[in-house]
Amino acid sequence: MRVSPAVAASLAALVLALAGCTSGADPAPAGDTRTVDSATGSVEVPADPERVAVLWRPTLAAATRLGTDVVGTLGDPSADDGGLAPFLPDGADAPPVVSGSPAEGDVDLERLAEAAPDLIIGVSTDLGAQADTLPELEAIAPTVLLEWTGTESWRGHLAEVAEVLGVPDEADAAEQEYRLAVEQARARIEDEVGDPASVEVSLLRLQSPQEIRIETPASFPGQIADDLGLARPEGHDEPDADRDFISESYENLERADADVLFVLSGSGYEDAPASYGSGVWADLRAVRDERVYAADYDHWGASNHYAALRVVEEMADGVTGEAEPAL
Repeated sequence: MRVSPAVAASLAALVLALAGCTSGADPAPAGDTRTVDSATGSVEVPADPERVAVLWRPTLAAATRLGTDVVGTLGDPSADDGGLAPFLPDGADAPPVVSGSPAEGDVDLERLAEAAPDLIIGVSTDLGAQADTLPELEAIAPTVLLEWTGTESWRGHLAEVAEVLGVPDEADAAEQEYRLAVEQARARIEDEVGDPASVEVSLLRLQSPQEIRIETPASFPGQIADDLGLARPEGHDEPDADRDFISESYENLERADADVLFVLSGSGYEDAPASYGSGVWADLRAVRDERVYAADYDHWGASNHYAALRVVEEMADGVTGEAEPAL
């Protein structure tokens, strides 16, 4: 985490002052409060927080969907809108970025303090970077860390954020919104091609000029393919150890073939090709049948509610043939 010497000194003084309070107590917010669960124990938070900072991009999506005013978030200050579009509804303005990058531990404490939050919602992962700096975060505002164990965490994350914010009904509404989108997409698929389970879908990420990644059912888009009831090709089910994908080289591109092939690329590989009708792609059945579609991995890998709605729609567009092939 980044902090200037002056801010570090003031934070240190505040942390020392807090240490003189009752052992284990969090800094008490002003006004009415509630007690919520955190990965580090119970935390007293404002009953109706008005200025919330979030230190995880999927948390930004959750808080925004729940109607919260987000005054600071992790993001990439060098990118347009902080690189936050995949975590916001279309057309929404991005909140200020309070980090040097989207990395969990790259919080800029000075910027965070300047945002003057009355509540901070962070993340607890195996890396533990934010847990390690919890005293500094708590010196700014009451801080709740929510567990994130991997891509599967997106499903329950919005409800957990809703509990912290005291708006569980909004989380229920968001869950119904996603379920309805899946039901409508499945109905479209059934009308056009029949049983979704009769269609094999492959999700192929272009990672670099040397590496391709097959997204398994453990991945974010793979989970959505499962929700739609789509089949996966043989050998796509088991990810590499401690991953949600299968790493391959272009020499084994045929492993990614299927009835419908989605090719995912994004800002992490800016020189990735945008069409797949020639070269190493030409012999794939999906290419010959004109059932290969390009997708934006920045969104398809974003693990949040807004991205899920987008993936559901775009996946159904490809399976039904309503999308334009990337040839």
